[in-house]
Amino acid sequence: MTDDLPRILAALEAVDGVTVTSAWPREPPAVPVVLVTLAGERAADRRDDRWYLTELEYYVRVFAAKSGELRRVAAAVDGVMHALGYDLAFRWDEPGEGWRQTAMRYKTCC
Repeated sequence: MTDDLPRILAALEAVDGVTVTSAWPREPPAVPVVLVTLAGERAADRRDDRWYLTELEYYVRVFAAKSGELRRVAAAVDGVMHALGYDLAFRWDEPGEGWRQTAMRYKTCC
């Protein structure tokens, strides 16, 4: 098993004015929250009946009270994830009462 979560969380700490976590927020955020969770891990290639290359996917969700903050943080998160070698697989937005969410799934291989 491969765990890239600590590296991702540490890199996202550089985004200005956010709380970075791997636990779901319970209350509407006072500052934007960046939540990172593992979406999947699988063998991208096998050699000699063993995993040779690993594909990792992570969900990165941004919660914010205002849409402007949501867009700012989502753009910053995207830059960080690309710098770590992850590509955006897809993204969706969810409006909410008192807060909004954009969810992105990033994928990397090897």
